[in-house]
Amino acid sequence: MAISKAQGALIVAAIALLGVVVAAWPAWQHPAEARRPRYLLINETAQHDYDLAFRMSLKLAEKQSGIENALIILASLPPSKSIEQTAVERFSQLRIGARTNGRGILYLYSARENLMKIEVSYALEGDIPDIYCHHLEEAARTYMLSEIPQDFISELIITTNLRGAGASGDVTQWSRPQWLNSDFLSGGGGALVHGYDRTLAEYDAAIGRLPEAKLSEYAPASDAAVSLERYLASLAAGVGDPRLPLLTEGSRLFRAIVPRDEAQQQRIAEFFRAASPYRLLFAADLALVVPQPDHSNLPLILRRGADGLWHVDEAKSWTYFHRFEDNRNFFVKFSDNPFLAPLRVLRLPNMEYAIYGAHVDTPPRPAYPFSLPSAIRALEDRIREDPQRAANYAALGDLYLFEANWLSKAIASYETASSLAPAEPAYRWRLVDLYLNASRIDQMLAQLKYLSEQASADSHTRDWYRYYKKEYDFSRD
Repeated sequence: MAISKAQGALIVAAIALLGVVVAAWPAWQHPAEARRPRYLLINETAQHDYDLAFRMSLKLAEKQSGIENALIILASLPPSKSIEQTAVERFSQLRIGARTNGRGILYLYSARENLMKIEVSYALEGDIPDIYCHHLEEAARTYMLSEIPQDFISELIITTNLRGAGASGDVTQWSRPQWLNSDFLSGGGGALVHGYDRTLAEYDAAIGRLPEAKLSEYAPASDAAVSLERYLASLAAGVGDPRLPLLTEGSRLFRAIVPRDEAQQQRIAEFFRAASPYRLLFAADLALVVPQPDHSNLPLILRRGADGLWHVDEAKSWTYFHRFEDNRNFFVKFSDNPFLAPLRVLRLPNMEYAIYGAHVDTPPRPAYPFSLPSAIRALEDRIREDPQRAANYAALGDLYLFEANWLSKAIASYETASSLAPAEPAYRWRLVDLYLNASRIDQMLAQLKYLSEQASADSHTRDWYRYYKKEYDFSRD
């Protein structure tokens, strides 16, 4: 079945707004001597996995706000230059905003110094004042060290353009989460590190070093509706602490990997309150909290443990469902989702099909509670015993993905699985989903191209690949 133009546009918008880092522009040193790209991205680092996604993100931001956005990521600042001086010079050199009636924004980040500067044109200073920019620049010192800094930059562009378009009341104010202290950021070693800590053991240790917090009022309950209300109360209170008792173990890890500050949590709570009354659907050990249509929310998933208590599984909300940034209603990812049929009975939007259909399934759920570290160690032991068995790597990737939404670990596992079993299409479809959510568009396109070529009778996949390829062809701009 061929995707419609509207469906394709939704998918592309989602990838673009998740995307983050920058495409290289070799001629940046001589802007007057070369034709400047319409969507200005300069990346002087060695990391280019996210270039296409971020280029699309800048394109959509300009389309929606009429503001030219430019992003420059430096490996380090020029000798004897401050980040403020560098930003002013680049803004002037590149004439940012000249073709958009003097409305332009430059986001300049230097990796070595972990510094960001936001430079705005005079025409936007009323909507995007210095104090707002400074607030975001300070937040960047935390979020750019996280495992997924691209999410921060993407949201930075979205929210800053909302302000520039006059929607300041709809903009989240970023800051370092209160629970995220310097000891967590440094891994206990005193020096800030990129990616915080990289292993599960190190994340657990960092969480264990956090100062005591009073969170007992947010305990799981034997009634799913009670657990839901306690969870929503925690969001309304701005609690982003990964130790929230009613979270699943994997979701606590997810919060450490993807930190959110108090204002972000409160904004999510407001979205859910606006989307009430909710409907609760049940399927085996899961419950689904379904918001009213046309509200900007993913549904919530609760998971019942062997003790009869209901925990919130934040990770599965992201791995079972998807909401595109230019659509208020969510999509189901996989056709074996246990809630797809009852969601269709409710006649909710976007339930006609699952994004990935039956190309790839969700893995079996282990009974909860269980020890996530022990489950990971068991799979790692199986891999050591039989390092050529692709299925073991795929199982480990599924554990990281569906229990904690730990994208980098899941990608590494599935890349190994696919390299060992390159003819297995399910592994490649999982990588399509992982690369999409990690904003690695080049790699996603490569997987889609292979799948479209191998499945000659699958017109849907061929059309999907052609659509993406065309949308990400910036040579026409």
